[in-house]
Order: sequence, then C-alpha cells, then structure tokens
Amino acid sequence: MTPDKASELKKKIAQLKGLMTAYSTDGRRPEQPHEYEELYREVALDLEDAKYGNPNPYKSLEVFYGYVRSEELKTYASRRTCISKLYEDLLLELSRAERQEKPSKVWAKANDAMEGELTLVRVQWLKARNFIQSNTPDFENSVKESISCVESTLRILLQQPKATLGNLLKEANLDSDIERLISQAYGYASNRDAVRHGGTKPSTLTKLEAEFFLEFAGSSIAYITARLKGNGGSDA
Repeated sequence: MTPDKASELKKKIAQLKGLMTAYSTDGRRPEQPHEYEELYREVALDLEDAKYGNPNPYKSLEVFYGYVRSEELKTYASRRTCISKLYEDLLLELSRAERQEKPSKVWAKANDAMEGELTLVRVQWLKARNFIQSNTPDFENSVKESISCVESTLRILLQQPKATLGNLLKEANLDSDIERLISQAYGYASNRDAVRHGGTKPSTLTKLEAEFFLEFAGSSIAYITARLKGNGGSDA
C-alpha cells in the first residue's frame, strides 16, 4: 500500500469511528446508519485489496449498539475506548505504510497466504506483530498470538473450530518432522509462565524469542496453507 492510500484509508477509518462514537453517545442523527454502511463497505473493500484483516465485525450501527448494550458499556468513556481499541492495531500498520516500512519476507508471505476464509486470521496476526513493536511491548502475548494464528489456520482449513492442536495436526497429514516442530513450539508456549496460561512469576521472554515465534509461525502458516490447499507451496 502506498503512503497516500494508507493516509486516505486512515481518514476513512476516522470517519467510521466518528459515526460509531456519535451513534453510541450523544451525537446521534437519523442519517448516520446509512452513512456508516456505505463507508463500511468502502473501507472493507480497501482492506481486502491491501490484504489487511478487517477488525470491525459490525456492519451496521444498530449491530454495534447492540454489542455495546450487551457488554453493558454504560459510560460514554467506555464506549469511546471500545471504538478506539477496535482499530488500534490496523492504524499502527497503516502508519508503518505511510512511512514505507516493509515487513519481513516471512511475515509478508504468511499474510499473503491468509486469503478467503483465512482473512480473519490476519487481524490476529497483526496483533502478534504489534505486541512486539509497540511502545510498550508485550512479548508474552506476542508469542501467544503467533502460536494461536497457526492453530486458527488449521481449525479453519480443516473446518474444525473446536479441535485441539494435537488432533488438527494429525488430520492435516503434514510432514512428520514439521508436525513435531509445530507441536513443540505450542508446548513451549504453553509451558512458559504468562504466555498461554497465567504465570506465577515474571516471564523471561525477550524480543528475540517473540520475533523468533512470529517468524516461525509465519513459515508454518505459509506451509500449512500450501499443503492443505494443494498448491505445492512453490516460491514465486
């Protein structure tokens, strides 16, 4: 994505956030639902073209307001916070695009593989990256999200949304050595304090480990999608 397109998309997202905020606080107007739906479709297409996941599942303001009510977000401040967090990771990525920062080859290859039914995994994938690169990095959650992306990819492609990673790997019929590596990576993450489960002592994970797992998960996702979709995983 070019810097100009990234800037334009950020402006559209700001408009969407403004409509969501107005509708869920004290600025509601009758024309807002139509404006929102038109803009939502436009942003969704832009994100699809740019190969970004859409973090906003609310296709109408009415649906969003229903979520706000169900979560009992009673204060205007809590609603504004919810809206801000919704696009937080995507806006960070668009800022990188404005600065023309390029992700690693592995990261980009994995992101490209997340097409069709896997586009939802892109949101999770971006979160894993941002946990490393934010001003207040969270390496534990980055590792957790990286490994979870691999699990989510298998669940979607094998159409087993509740299956465990062990069962998914058996059914995927991957190379046995690669299967073992993925299983070991999952086990490592599960056994580390404060990663997949609550820890009893401070984690010793560093940026090096978090980046390793992000790259490892990226290679795993690219391999899994190529294997299960039958395209052979050949390099262009």
